[in-house]
Amino acid sequence: MAMLDGATLHRFPAPPVADAAVPGPLARLLPVANLDELPWKKKAPGVSIYDVKLSPTAKGQVKLLRIGPGRAVPEHGHGGEEVTLILSGAYRDHMGRFGRGDVADLDEDIEHKPVAEAGGDCICLVAIERPTRFKSFAARLMQPLVGI
Repeated sequence: MAMLDGATLHRFPAPPVADAAVPGPLARLLPVANLDELPWKKKAPGVSIYDVKLSPTAKGQVKLLRIGPGRAVPEHGHGGEEVTLILSGAYRDHMGRFGRGDVADLDEDIEHKPVAEAGGDCICLVAIERPTRFKSFAARLMQPLVGI
């Protein structure tokens, strides 16, 4: 016990945390290291997509979605599962706020309208089983033309 009485508390600095917006497994599927350098395809004002190339036998699709500050993805549902990982920024919908590192796991019964928060783009990695089902007639009409 005498040794404990004379013990000194040592504090060690926390190890640095990597601040990479792109997780390693995703980075291996992208042609560039920086998300800003991707050949984003503009789909609507403030909304761009990059299609992640998967193997020919893969089912479903994986996309990177970039939503500008204050912009929204039109209200939509899903023909199957949709899993979204927030890489940077944040969005809100009727289910709450989703920020960096959060995962939204949605099924075919959920409809939502993600709106990116002010302060920067919201960039998400989205995996879907089937195409998105837009609620508005105008969005459904535009869907084949813009390829969402």
